[in-house]
Amino acid sequence: MPVALKAQGPRRRSVYFLAVVAVAVTVCCATGCGWLRRLAGRPAEKPSRPRPHLLAPSGQARSSRAARKVVRQAIVTYGRGQAWKAREGLELEMTWKTYEAARVVDDPTLVQIALGPQPQIRIHLSKLDRVFALGDQGPWAMIRGRPDRDPGLVTRAHYRTATMAFFLSLPFNLNEPGVVVRDTETKAWGGANFDAVTIGFPEGRYPWPNDSMTLWFRRPNALLDRCFFVSTAAGSDLGPPPNYLWVFWKDHAPADGLPLARRWEFVRADRDGTMKEKLFDIEVTSVVAKRSFLPVMFREPVIEPRVRRLPSVGGRRATD
Repeated sequence: MPVALKAQGPRRRSVYFLAVVAVAVTVCCATGCGWLRRLAGRPAEKPSRPRPHLLAPSGQARSSRAARKVVRQAIVTYGRGQAWKAREGLELEMTWKTYEAARVVDDPTLVQIALGPQPQIRIHLSKLDRVFALGDQGPWAMIRGRPDRDPGLVTRAHYRTATMAFFLSLPFNLNEPGVVVRDTETKAWGGANFDAVTIGFPEGRYPWPNDSMTLWFRRPNALLDRCFFVSTAAGSDLGPPPNYLWVFWKDHAPADGLPLARRWEFVRADRDGTMKEKLFDIEVTSVVAKRSFLPVMFREPVIEPRVRRLPSVGGRRATD
């Protein structure tokens, strides 16, 4: 018997040891092995806690989301993207009125625009016989039927065509690359309420990467009413940048079933938005929708230089 007892003692101690190890492993798994980490000289991991920024969006994120909702509603009001793409192009006859001191200068203008992710546009100011255009090969200018490559004039052509194309393509272009919808807030003016959506152009696709616009949409139909435009780009007719401008869209009327403002007003403002003086009025006198233009319409024309010819000698002409 003594021999048997001695043989069972170590076995019992082994069973007890295995039981203790099993309990320790169970506790370790349940508690994250914090006490083993401390014994090994490693700090215990803190239990994970819910992250507030993952549970609820920040105020800026909520505002950006609300702004995109306003943009979607505006696109529905203006006929949805499918109806916009079906137009292909627009041809508008306008009267561009410039206010210079006490007088108003009228300039009948023809605007032709091919719509799409990268609009191409041609603006013909008839009084000065000047053409500003933006095609698939870049901006260009023409005066009295001949191209003019003066850098300042080409910069003006780029600014005016890109600005006009952007305004004519609203609100559909707010979903395109290069436009960032930042936030929105409620505004009140003249007894009406508006959703004021601020956008920027950080990718520089347009000629104003440092500029911003705050577009005011009427409630409840999200129709464009006005825009506060902070312009820092060179090439405008507004003077040295930065410039602050209010743009008003008025007298909306259907064009091929989609609303289109028939009168625009441009008013100079202070940095805080205080209006100062009227600069331009644009009146749309006629619109032709669903126009299809060839790309050559928006490319700088190639004009061969004139060749002086000498009088013919013996029935044959010679040149210099």
